[in-house]
Amino acid sequence: LQWTNLYVRNTTKRTKVREGVDQLFSTDMVRDENTGWYERQLFMTQLVGRHNLTDKLTLDWRTAYAVTERDVPYEKAIRYTVDANNIWYHDGSRVQNSTQFSELKDTVKSFGASLTYDFSLGEGRDGQLIGGYEVLDNQRESENRLFRFLPATGVLPYNIQYSRVDFLFSDVNISPERFVLSERTGANGAAAYDAGLFTNAAYAKVDVEVIPLVRLAAGLRYERAKQRVTIVNLFASEGAPEQVTPLKEEYVLPSATVTWNFREDMQLRAGASKTIGRPQFRELAPQVYLDPDQDRLFAGNPYLKDTEITNFDARYEWYYDAGQFFTAGLFYKDMENPVEASVIDQGASLLQTYLNAPKASLYGVEFDFKGVYDSPMEGRFFDSKQWLLMANYTYTDSQVEAKSGDVVYPSSAAGAPRPATDYIVDGSRLQGQSEHVANVQFGWEDQDARSQATLLLTYVSERTSARGRPGEPDYIQKPSIRSATARSILTTMTLARAYRSACRPSSSFLVAHLIPKTALHFSECA
Repeated sequence: LQWTNLYVRNTTKRTKVREGVDQLFSTDMVRDENTGWYERQLFMTQLVGRHNLTDKLTLDWRTAYAVTERDVPYEKAIRYTVDANNIWYHDGSRVQNSTQFSELKDTVKSFGASLTYDFSLGEGRDGQLIGGYEVLDNQRESENRLFRFLPATGVLPYNIQYSRVDFLFSDVNISPERFVLSERTGANGAAAYDAGLFTNAAYAKVDVEVIPLVRLAAGLRYERAKQRVTIVNLFASEGAPEQVTPLKEEYVLPSATVTWNFREDMQLRAGASKTIGRPQFRELAPQVYLDPDQDRLFAGNPYLKDTEITNFDARYEWYYDAGQFFTAGLFYKDMENPVEASVIDQGASLLQTYLNAPKASLYGVEFDFKGVYDSPMEGRFFDSKQWLLMANYTYTDSQVEAKSGDVVYPSSAAGAPRPATDYIVDGSRLQGQSEHVANVQFGWEDQDARSQATLLLTYVSERTSARGRPGEPDYIQKPSIRSATARSILTTMTLARAYRSACRPSSSFLVAHLIPKTALHFSECA
């Protein structure tokens, strides 16, 4: 039996200032100031068991419970614009402010069990038969409340409009003659929703050396799932909201992999499988939220469908020494109903939402390398160290299909079909897919001192961050995303006689984003 518990809490304070021209507002300069306090935490407990029923039959089971919570109190935003003398001011009407409170709770319960039967085919060949069952229940609750300070009489006193923000909303200015607090929480699911995903799955697998040096692993998975997003109206005056029919699907998912060990340190693998990609709750829920990492407003689309993916891959693997390898692979994926991000208008704001493209294909090559080398330098510090070099590179290309007669179901059309060619350019790359991705990691390992230090460099080429509005080009993320991370881990060992175990307290030091992380999002017309 093994019992694992994990608790993680992360608290972040974010402050942002942005200046420029908002073409949806006017041609005047505007200044947006935002601040937020984000509290996130995760608790997970898992119990795993293994029982050798006979010398050939083994029972494995696992159960887990996890709770994730997110609390964002007092997320504030204010906009200023300039007067005839280019001085910033805030009038509370033409340019607005907001104070938001949001909470999210996500609960996951799961259980799974499998039976494994080991058998022999003679001549040193063996195999396994595996059968199992899994169940998962994922529930989520989310709520958002929005408030604004509005001029009580329609016009603020002239001198108040030029106040600093902490003076602007101080107690003396909250009165029937100046500012009043007004709730502007959205209706029809824009403020709150409940969501759930329940899956049942049974599977069977055979793993056998069919002929000397050739091994086959093949299986079949039957899965039944129900996914729902229930819109919640917070105010009785809104009445019962219109609900979207839950997604109820059944799938039979086959997979097979053949491995040929043609040399002691080399092998070839080839595989094929069918998998499912489900939309996330945030992609389904109509609630509007700000992604602080991308600095964009997002809203889900409750009319999304599952993505069905057929996968093919082949890989050459060379394990030329202990813990060292070189691999090269090819892959191809055929997708039906892939989820794409798209930009739409909502009032005076631009929102990023989601829709299912009709079809897409993705293919590419990848290389992976790891080498360990003796230290080229001598001395007490260097003698026990081995130098580590790891690198991987992936080239990927893709095409999205949007032919005449194909349709999509955008949230702006309330589930009604629209021509796919209005939203997607036929032959364009998948949203979010980069052509080139590379990582290089360099460092050292010291088994005697139980320590490690590495430097990681990452390169990602340009990609489509979102589909443009109907008739407009896509949004491209450029220049390249580059990052560098340095990590040092020092572990000390203390022997403990109790239970004949060892206690290994460790400490680590991490420095990230050594190269400034910059990105330009743009769209361009011919």
